[in-house]
Amino acid sequence: MKTTAAKSVTFAAFLYLSVAAQPQTITGKVVGVSDGDTITVLDASNQQHKIRLDGIDAPESNQDFGARAKQSLSDLVFGKTVTVTSAM
Repeated sequence: MKTTAAKSVTFAAFLYLSVAAQPQTITGKVVGVSDGDTITVLDASNQQHKIRLDGIDAPESNQDFGARAKQSLSDLVFGKTVTVTSAM
């Protein structure tokens, strides 16, 4: 009986990890730009999601050109509806 319970727990953990590893998609309005590579998206249920953009390494706001990087990203996405898919 002990091995059956262990198998059940192992299967449940595997199932959870399989579901958790799937990419997630969020659609919502960009309501904030933290810096040149981080935005905040407000989804349909009014939940905020802080999103770090993959493949972009922009300077932080307090670094040289940080304010310019933030403004450039803001010009592109602030106030727009976006769809974000998580990387695996």
